[in-house]
Amino acid sequence: SKPPKEPQRKPDGISREVYMLTGGVAPLMPSIDTSQLKKRPPSDEKVTWQWLPFTNSARKDNLQLYHWVRVVNGVPPTGDYPFAKYNKSVDVVKYTDEEYEKHLTDPKWTKEETDILFDLCQRFDLRFVVIADRFPSPRTVEELKDRYYSVSRAILIARAPSAADVAGHPLVKEPYNAHQETERKRALSMVLSQTKQQERKDAEVLAEAKRIQESRMLAKGAEEQ
Repeated sequence: SKPPKEPQRKPDGISREVYMLTGGVAPLMPSIDTSQLKKRPPSDEKVTWQWLPFTNSARKDNLQLYHWVRVVNGVPPTGDYPFAKYNKSVDVVKYTDEEYEKHLTDPKWTKEETDILFDLCQRFDLRFVVIADRFPSPRTVEELKDRYYSVSRAILIARAPSAADVAGHPLVKEPYNAHQETERKRALSMVLSQTKQQERKDAEVLAEAKRIQESRMLAKGAEEQ
């Protein structure tokens, strides 16, 4: 016969009623004694957070604001505002009156309109959708882009010692094409406005064209053999 099981002893610190409710279930994972954890060595640095003023070099009005700063041993950090480095702006071409009269005249544009355009390009970092909204006369985004890039390209070429010096520049190598951009947007609008039936029909046409092309290639290969 099996030897009788020894009665389990009630752990200390637990009432009998609570212990009986466990029904012999295995105890939970024992907790870690935090007193045995490795303590962080004491540091000589005394760190506090202080509400201190700051200025941003990216601003021209010397506006003074406040923020919380981590101060070590009572010495606040020095230097420029850390987020000022993200203040990037576009280098917009500046032209003189003489350069405009010599290289930039256009019957579709007045000098006043061109000056306004370049001022808006500087203010809004070449965001032409915003520029078109702010422009005083009704001009399309493509017209504004075409005028900006054509003027910048003309100034770049006029100031260069020779045409070869700027031949590889993106404005010279890849001039902006307003007509091509208009057609691209029109084609994209047509594709996005297609119905499901039109999409299926286009897919069928492309599949048939692919099948014909493959048949021609097979026939050509058979003739060469």
